[in-house]
Amino acid sequence: MLLPGAAAAAWALGAGLVLLGLPVLLAWATDGRSGSGAGAATRTVGQLWLVAHGVGLSLPSGTVHLTPWGLTAVPVLLLHRAGRHAARSSAVTRGRDAARLVLAMATPYALAAAVLAAVATTRTVRPSAVEALLLAFALSAAGSASGILREAALLSLGWLPVRPRVLLRASVVSLLVLLAGGAVVAAATVALHAGRVTSLAGATGPGLLGGLALLLLGLSLVPNAAVWGMSWCTGAGFAVGTGTAVSPWSSSLGPVPAFPLLGGLPSGPTPHWLGVVVLAVPVVAGVLGGLVVARSLGAVSLTRAAVEGAAIAPCVAVLAALLALVSGGPLGDGRLSAVGPSPWQVGLAVLAEVLLPSVAAAVLGVRRLRP
Repeated sequence: MLLPGAAAAAWALGAGLVLLGLPVLLAWATDGRSGSGAGAATRTVGQLWLVAHGVGLSLPSGTVHLTPWGLTAVPVLLLHRAGRHAARSSAVTRGRDAARLVLAMATPYALAAAVLAAVATTRTVRPSAVEALLLAFALSAAGSASGILREAALLSLGWLPVRPRVLLRASVVSLLVLLAGGAVVAAATVALHAGRVTSLAGATGPGLLGGLALLLLGLSLVPNAAVWGMSWCTGAGFAVGTGTAVSPWSSSLGPVPAFPLLGGLPSGPTPHWLGVVVLAVPVVAGVLGGLVVARSLGAVSLTRAAVEGAAIAPCVAVLAALLALVSGGPLGDGRLSAVGPSPWQVGLAVLAEVLLPSVAAAVLGVRRLRP
């Protein structure tokens, strides 16, 4: 297991550095105004790779700890593919062998990340080697495990009891509805403010490659924007700096970074009717989750249906709060030290808004099935 695991980890790490670093190296090679050397460009690639793994960077202006999930998807997919190949070559069929192979991949991957953090350190940018070690281990374990378990036909929830399995399925359905609603809201705001987004994109005269880099960075933040949109739909909203708030009920913004995606932020008060309309998103999420539970319960008592439906809300609330937690982060000290949604506010809002619809849908769904 050691050799296939180490080889798969090395391939995933190398491919990730190439894919994430190619735009950086192209921009450096074609920018005649840049006075930096090849070593500085290479260290920048390492820093970008670390950011994709959730590692924060200590800068003179403060700590930057906002992870674009689009970047994170690159190493996760590579680790998934590497895990499948390693499982195939090692003929993994048992859970114990799968665990050993995951450990054989995650350990060298994490150690390489710690070394990379030390190599990528400069006088102005300092990633944490300990944080790189821990986060890279967690990410590589999750990504490789998904590939290994799938290749070994072990990726199944059949080992779970029926009730937890149904609850998990219903909670995921509700969460996906919330995220879909958030993505629609984020896309709509960018489309409505397309002129401002375009003007921000061209304000610095980035040129062809610079514009491409801005586009790629914007695309990498699309999953984060979907979570922020989800938070907006629940009424909890999000912040773009301390003392700011963007929600359906009110918007209070100060100066924001001149980043194109932020051009979609509302510049004035949102109509109250729109705030009421978007609350349909968590209501629909609760209803669909309750229907999933009702379909699995069959003809049971209405009391049990209500209890099973009520269990969806706290599960979805916890998942939404976790997404809110990892979707934001500081962009330095001072005013931009608070960027993104508040996890506890999102969790409480989802809990309150999903609870009654999920209970009602579960009860009514079971009632229709009863003779």
